[in-house]
Amino acid sequence: MRYRDTMQRSAEHLRAALPLMTRQRTALHPISYAVWYEHVSGDNPALSLELQALTGNGGTLDEEQTRDLYRQHVCELDSASAQNISEGFNRVLQTMSASAAQAGQDTARFDSSLSTWVEQLLGNPPQQTQAEVLQELLAGSREIRAAMSTLQERLDSSQGEIGLLRAEVQRARSEALIDALTGLANRRAFEQQLSACIGTPADAEAPALAPCLVLGDIDFFKKVNDSFGHSFGDHVLRAVAQTLKDVAAHSALPARVGGEEFALLLPSAGLQDAHKLAEQMRLSVAASRIHRIGRGDQAQNIERVTISVGVTQMAFGESANDFFERADRALYASKRSGRNCVTVLAPKAA
Repeated sequence: MRYRDTMQRSAEHLRAALPLMTRQRTALHPISYAVWYEHVSGDNPALSLELQALTGNGGTLDEEQTRDLYRQHVCELDSASAQNISEGFNRVLQTMSASAAQAGQDTARFDSSLSTWVEQLLGNPPQQTQAEVLQELLAGSREIRAAMSTLQERLDSSQGEIGLLRAEVQRARSEALIDALTGLANRRAFEQQLSACIGTPADAEAPALAPCLVLGDIDFFKKVNDSFGHSFGDHVLRAVAQTLKDVAAHSALPARVGGEEFALLLPSAGLQDAHKLAEQMRLSVAASRIHRIGRGDQAQNIERVTISVGVTQMAFGESANDFFERADRALYASKRSGRNCVTVLAPKAA
């Protein structure tokens, strides 16, 4: 996570986070602070919603819950990847340190020998002795040249390994932003893009354009899991995700932000256009027929899958948390209205 808060702003977050931290059953360590800092900053709406669910009605977080929240919403790399990369960099540093130490010893030994040879030559020794000294000087020069060549090879090898580790970091970060089941952006990637939208000004030539958010939730998904099993439930999730990819605009970010909850973040759109896209998404899901293999490998249709959808547009200067919560309210208004519909909540006029 990258933080852009000023000293004054971060101090305000500290004052707000500490009282919340002390109410939990978790020690006051950096992981706990990172979780509550992200919450009070308002830049991590999905984390805030989960915190509110866990701590509502007087609930408190234990160590395991706090670390789970950190891994899901704050940490950029999974622990295994982070460990492998850390070990790789340590290995490179140790190799470079050993090579540098060896080169230092070789250089010191050559410098000492060189001083001895110079003193011998300045003493005006016999011709034969001068020749022997020069032969030793030549051999010493070859040794130090060979040592420097070896050092360069080791440095080149270390540089190559550093390049591989950098690629591994990029790969791990990329995978950390993808939902493994559906291939959509995951909640962490969504939160990063949502944070990037903060304070996005409307287009001067088209002032109605601003970030819009479409939230969709599969209706009665628990019934699907209970009736057909979690494996088939995963199949339904992948099918809905594919529909979301198909209808998403080129600049939109389709993401899976919860168990059966999906989002479409539009960086710059009109609210009416976002509404049309949401309706297209809803209709496409409702029109699809998802099959399951029954006995005798016969494909069977299941009950039609539908989604409820909420749409809103970001108001200039509002927090990511407020933006997300309004879309969430619109989504649950659709649930209360009978499901399989779209509700639009416009931001309040400034």
